[in-house]
Amino acid sequence: MKREDLARQALEAGQAAEHNLQLIAREPGRMNSPEKLVDGIAYLNTMIRFAEEEKKNARRAGRTLGLRTRLKSLLLSILNAERQKRKGVEL
Repeated sequence: MKREDLARQALEAGQAAEHNLQLIAREPGRMNSPEKLVDGIAYLNTMIRFAEEEKKNARRAGRTLGLRTRLKSLLLSILNAERQKRKGVEL
């Protein structure tokens, strides 16, 4: 599985965890036992933290192309096309 797919799934799991945590906070009696309540809350908080870490990691260098890199790539492709037109090379 690709890293991007894993990151997307982690973000979705984090969002679902936030929703589930809100449900548990509103209706704690729905959990079968107090131990499961504590374990469930701990698990959901872990999933939320993991999703937040994935958001931070996705912004690090090399993980995503920034606007500057995309603009440079576009500009270079335009300049190369113009240079080839001047030399008489068909595209």
